[in-house]
Amino acid sequence: MFIKYFSFYFFMTKNFSRSDGKLSGIHIEASTLAEATHKAILACHDYGMRVETPKYRMGMSLGYDEDIRITVFEPLSEPRIYSPGVYDGGEGVMQYVLDVTHGIHNHWKKSEEDPLFWGYTYNERFVDQLPFVFQRIKADFDSKGRISGRDYQFTIWRPGEDIILEQEDPPCWQRGHLRFLQSVDGETVLNYITDWRSRDLLKAWNENNIGQTELMRLFGLKISDMLGIPIELGSYIDRSSSLHLYGLYIDRDNLEKQIEQIREQDYENRSMRLDDFYKGTTGKDSTGLKRLIAAQSDAEARGYGKQQPEKKLRELGYDVDNFSYPSDWDSWPDSWDAEPDVTKLARVVEK
Repeated sequence: MFIKYFSFYFFMTKNFSRSDGKLSGIHIEASTLAEATHKAILACHDYGMRVETPKYRMGMSLGYDEDIRITVFEPLSEPRIYSPGVYDGGEGVMQYVLDVTHGIHNHWKKSEEDPLFWGYTYNERFVDQLPFVFQRIKADFDSKGRISGRDYQFTIWRPGEDIILEQEDPPCWQRGHLRFLQSVDGETVLNYITDWRSRDLLKAWNENNIGQTELMRLFGLKISDMLGIPIELGSYIDRSSSLHLYGLYIDRDNLEKQIEQIREQDYENRSMRLDDFYKGTTGKDSTGLKRLIAAQSDAEARGYGKQQPEKKLRELGYDVDNFSYPSDWDSWPDSWDAEPDVTKLARVVEK
């Protein structure tokens, strides 16, 4: 009897702050990604709902969760890295950026041979839509002399693939939306909005948006080149229906202590420039990491396996320090220059 009572008391004290179950929504504004990450962690903890997560079990702490919109006014300004907030080291972050922007691992999808991979990649979901988005932007500019449309968007979710039970991990990212506004100085300003169904705030949000803001930068370059006018970068707006701190982080990683430490420090003390993060975690700058990743891709294509470490690549004869990488890795992908192809938009799921 005592054991049952103690277990019930322990459960209740860990979950005492469950509220009325009504999402209220939070809006955060910040100058940089690092500042946004800092503010979001504290806001989610202080004002978020207490909820179960999909892996919740009786006796675990409830997580923190809320519908959160975050506006970053200078998305490419430093600092862009915040700790805690990024799970991967520099090599992993650079791979993720190239996955999102250039689809370097679009072939890494779940199969009988690789059952642990994801059932999708973000890039392969949207890349075939972009020529249509650019075509619409160009047509508006040519006919109206401006790009003021509200329909420059692309989507990630595919109902035929993602709503079925067989898709165990459907995409978190749902939509990208480009909005162009004119500034008081007559400049054309690109604002970029993304919508997400679910995010891990402590380990995914910051890295996700390193990738998204790099994508935003390339959108600006491509559209400027296409229209022959300067494109300034405006706000990056990130909307998450569920931005959360897992209960597991409370029980396993002493999240409440981490929150106390975060609250006591200015965000700059936990922040880092992206290039400094690359060098500090790998000893390589962004160019060096691209060379390493290109060598890894070449080794994979030659049958040596995926993501071979640098030491193994050198043993295989790769000059990692000077290995060339595709020139479009420094710009927008060549696929963005393709003509719109409607046959690539129809997707059929095999039985």
